[in-house]
Amino acid sequence: MAQQRLKRGTLGAVQKLASGGQGVVYPAPGVQMAHAKTLVFKEYKSPVLPNIRVDVLENMPSYLESLPFAEGMELLKRAAWPCRLVEEDHSTTVLGFVMPAIPDEFFIDMVTVAGTRRVTAEFQHLLNDDVYLAKRGIPLTDRARYELLGDAAEALALLHRHHIAVGDLSPKNLLFSLRPDRRVYFIDCDAMRMRSQSVSDQFETPDWDVRTVSAGEELATPQSDAYKFALLVLRLLAGHQSTRDPDRLPAGVPAAVRQLVRTGLSAPVGQRPRPADWRQALDAAAAGAGTRTPVRPRVVPPGTTPPLPRARGRTPWWQRVPLRAWVIGAIAAVVVVAGLLTSTTSSEDDPPVAGGSLPVAAAPATVTTTIPVGAQPWGVAADTETATVFATNSVSNTVSAYDTETGATASITSPDFAKPTAIAVDSAAGLAYVTNAGNGSVSVIRTRDRTVVGQIAVGAGPYGIAVNPAGRTAYVTNFEAGTMSVIDLRSRAVVATIPVGSRPYGVAFDPATRSVFVAIAGAPESVDRRVAVVDAAARSVVTSIRVGNQPWGVAVDTGTDTAYVTNHADGTVSVIDTRTRAVTATVPVGSGPVGVAVDRASRTVFVTNHGLDNVRSGNSVSLIDTRNNVTTQTIRVGARPHGIAVDPAAGQVYVSNFNDGSMSVLGNRGK
Repeated sequence: MAQQRLKRGTLGAVQKLASGGQGVVYPAPGVQMAHAKTLVFKEYKSPVLPNIRVDVLENMPSYLESLPFAEGMELLKRAAWPCRLVEEDHSTTVLGFVMPAIPDEFFIDMVTVAGTRRVTAEFQHLLNDDVYLAKRGIPLTDRARYELLGDAAEALALLHRHHIAVGDLSPKNLLFSLRPDRRVYFIDCDAMRMRSQSVSDQFETPDWDVRTVSAGEELATPQSDAYKFALLVLRLLAGHQSTRDPDRLPAGVPAAVRQLVRTGLSAPVGQRPRPADWRQALDAAAAGAGTRTPVRPRVVPPGTTPPLPRARGRTPWWQRVPLRAWVIGAIAAVVVVAGLLTSTTSSEDDPPVAGGSLPVAAAPATVTTTIPVGAQPWGVAADTETATVFATNSVSNTVSAYDTETGATASITSPDFAKPTAIAVDSAAGLAYVTNAGNGSVSVIRTRDRTVVGQIAVGAGPYGIAVNPAGRTAYVTNFEAGTMSVIDLRSRAVVATIPVGSRPYGVAFDPATRSVFVAIAGAPESVDRRVAVVDAAARSVVTSIRVGNQPWGVAVDTGTDTAYVTNHADGTVSVIDTRTRAVTATVPVGSGPVGVAVDRASRTVFVTNHGLDNVRSGNSVSLIDTRNNVTTQTIRVGARPHGIAVDPAAGQVYVSNFNDGSMSVLGNRGK
């Protein structure tokens, strides 16, 4: 039976809490329900509404109301389930629904280079090694790992008993709590499938897709959930974002858990362990696990060479500040875009803020150190796997490799280097890709031993590169040729050359929309004001977006379905909705912005203000708060800052200073 719907005007004051790809979340103070103390309203964006099956969506709150009160409360304890549909005040058009606000226990105080903020405790933050977690101040013991997985198995079993399949089961849709108890909480419930019906088309988060191993398998079933749960167990215990290799499990993982992981990932559909099958093994593992935070060596699969050994270095800046709860937004489908930018990705929708939970005041970031590199450094990229930051030196024809743990800097040389400019790292593959603007090529560096292992011919004047690790593809902008080269990273061959416009520069790949965003700088005599959007599958330009004067850098944050474009001649940053492909804001920054990088964890965009050729200004980095698109801080750095990269493992930001031959490190000094 359909429930009585709520009218939009009855919800109370309108104040945006969060925005994602599908909708915008607002508080709903005017609504009270027996099932939930505090509710929020998710309003679908206009382009999304035609794809929403309202009858299926209405079944969700109706099902909740049909349950005995205790069972309904148990479901809401586990998930932010839709409680009532909301329609327009003067029509029956459905706009969205109200749901419980996220409980306070699923928030953490997180310290970042932009300061301390209170953010949702997304499960993806835990899929990192012990050294990373220790630096972030996350007290994740071995016992806590097993207890979280046991609670996740119990929650998933409960959903399956209600004929609900999560479908897109990934750490972007799962929150965690470590205090007072180890618990999990599901969000984005309208994307789930109930009784074989979906509110909208099912999709899978890159690197969490079941069809990689079972082509054509039906999505959003208990069996697809079973596969993804085994993947979650593997990645949490291994401390790795993207592995599917059970050999990465630490030696101390009990045999029963190890066997369940192998069976869950390799068994045919119908024979995978159900969530309930995991409980005994996980409970036993938790009972026997340690309660002290471990620091274990990284597990390297057979047949690979371990990274270079690490020596103990200086006390990093984050250990000199009060450690709240350190978490850095990691990548579900890691997209590393460097040279002009570094782009990070995360969940599709920002989860709503719980009632009364507000950001903690941010402490100002500052330059903590300056590192000498080569002559006229251009691009910057961070490799979390080897704890290295790479900087391309366009005049020295070298690449500097800075060890973030020891503070040592080494120089990579090769006769193939010819004005090395942009650089992108594929940490999972252990490779870095460097564009050589001087000879129209891309050099391939093996990151573990810093050896050049290949060279790929592209177009004239390559200045930008973006890598899609999941698709094993790279996109290179050829500035002088007005084209973009598409490289198959398996064969290291150019498989397509796409005309994109005059002087393409910055480039970023968006896995959510399978699109490539290219900043078209334009010739001085013919200024361009657009970003070309390329369909990655069709390999053709599908549209252009008008932005500011001389767009140079571009970075994508799939956590909010947003792209950020630096407009060099205007001193602004254009904010683009990557799904609607519309400019939603224009943010003033400093003089001559070029590089741009997104830190998903602190909800901050970092922009290098290089300065204009005829104005001796710039020499700074602007920080933009992504929640309100306001510049919150400007930091003085070296002369003519150009490239920029966020290093999630070190919790720092690195800036190449073109005229100084140096790299500035941004952090938070704290006290």
